[in-house]
Amino acid sequence: MVNDSYRIEIKDKFMVLGDGAKRDVECDFHIEIRSDELGKYLVVFKSGFHGFLNSCPGIGELANMLPNCTNQLSEFLVIDEPEEGLVLAKNTLYNDALLLILEELARYSGEPVETLFELIQSQLLRDLNIILLRDSHELDQPVGEYLVFESINRESVLRVKQDESSKTIETIDIKRLIGTDENSEFELLKHDRWLAPAGERRYKNTGLNYTKYCIDENESLERYEFVHQSVSSQQNKNLSRCIERLK
Repeated sequence: MVNDSYRIEIKDKFMVLGDGAKRDVECDFHIEIRSDELGKYLVVFKSGFHGFLNSCPGIGELANMLPNCTNQLSEFLVIDEPEEGLVLAKNTLYNDALLLILEELARYSGEPVETLFELIQSQLLRDLNIILLRDSHELDQPVGEYLVFESINRESVLRVKQDESSKTIETIDIKRLIGTDENSEFELLKHDRWLAPAGERRYKNTGLNYTKYCIDENESLERYEFVHQSVSSQQNKNLSRCIERLK
């Protein structure tokens, strides 16, 4: 049986240097996951459904054009299919409230209803897979720090820490952005690798992807973090996603 609540926070900042084009999105939402039957999960939005839609690639700010009554849509049934994994229940697309939302989004975007449904499904299942710890293959690694991959332009490192009540698994993949005449701060980023994801400094002509899982003594997710940063002379990207179980 599962009955836990989570707060999910997304920050998405992107700037094209020179022409001033930018994106600056911050949103959060609160979901509850219930499972009284093996292989079935009810995902209930307690608040912030608009924020969830804002976080869906391909929908984004279109969600701001929807009326507030869309908050009435709050529940999704997810089924664990033996061959497909997690999928939304087949009748979800024909839920009256969801269909109204999809039709409105289709009118604004020009995309088919089915395409928009797939975008929502993909984002919802991504978060659920993370919460159920289905997305990481490093959770059983022993305590230590491991060099996973190394080349002149890229390095991947795994770090595992554990105490009496929790286990923390961190992975970071950093790379030198090539194809530019400017110097890269790749070597400095390698030195600062575990400080960089949470820091304010940006490392010129580099990119990083960082993930962190905090697991409790019952092997359940307490906190998840993802950070993507990419900095070049043309653009600056900074995307973060945090999932935290509420006490």
